[in-house]
Amino acid sequence: MYYFKSVVIILLGVLSLNSCAQKATIVGVWEVKNDYYEAVYEIVEQDSKFFGKVHYYNDGTTTYEGKNEEEDYFLTDIEYKDGKYMNGKMYMPNGSFYNVNFTLKDKNTLQALMTVEEQPYTEIWTR
Repeated sequence: MYYFKSVVIILLGVLSLNSCAQKATIVGVWEVKNDYYEAVYEIVEQDSKFFGKVHYYNDGTTTYEGKNEEEDYFLTDIEYKDGKYMNGKMYMPNGSFYNVNFTLKDKNTLQALMTVEEQPYTEIWTR
């Protein structure tokens, strides 16, 4: 019986360590380059939610370099549930916002799915 309990405890420990190691995270610096703009964003975690700030943005007419201030945060309240990052808000300079969800495709590829004027729009962000 002692042997059985020891094996079960060891297996549970290994499984819990393995599940912790598999939990990927969107925290970090991400680059976006597409036909419309290029940008560098950073996603941080605070109180079990994720937030994003702008380091650099250029759409050909507007260039912005983040100043590490509160205004640089444009992504808020992203929650991690069931392997997905969801329920986020992406705020625009004019005060409007889009709903946004993220899927970590691999450790260096993040898919952002936004709802823009009731239409889905997908972007790929890379590390």
